Amino acid sequence: MPDYFQPLFVYLDANVLFSASWSEQNRFLKFWRLHAITPATSPYVVDEVDRNIRKAEHRLRFDMLMEKTTMVSDGPLQIVPEDIVLVSKDRPILASAIFASMDYLVTGDTNHFGHLHNNTVSHVKILSPSEFLDRYEYRLKL
Repeated sequence: MPDYFQPLFVYLDANVLFSASWSEQNRFLKFWRLHAITPATSPYVVDEVDRNIRKAEHRLRFDMLMEKTTMVSDGPLQIVPEDIVLVSKDRPILASAIFASMDYLVTGDTNHFGHLHNNTVSHVKILSPSEFLDRYEYRLKL
């Protein structure tokens, strides 16, 4: 597999981080075990997850994941191409992924990002968490 060592930078949306930190068995935890994959997010997303965590165990797992997650800057909204239709609360997510030169934006938000799944906006490919893991699961660290 020729791209096994090609580094990929993956911006994770709040729903992915929330789900991954929900339980110790969540499939999304694989994002942190894939070879040459750098999971990243921004303060905007972290704030959204923070507002929704209710249990101490969940908070602890989330904090531990954040220690292994690259933090990128929130991107300027004007970086999102004008023809991209997104609700205002989701524009900062795409803006940050573009601004940080991410290879992928991984989101489970099919209501707002579903029309963009499997498409590339600027240089960022948008996939669901399952689509991404199915595509790159061969990179799991042993």
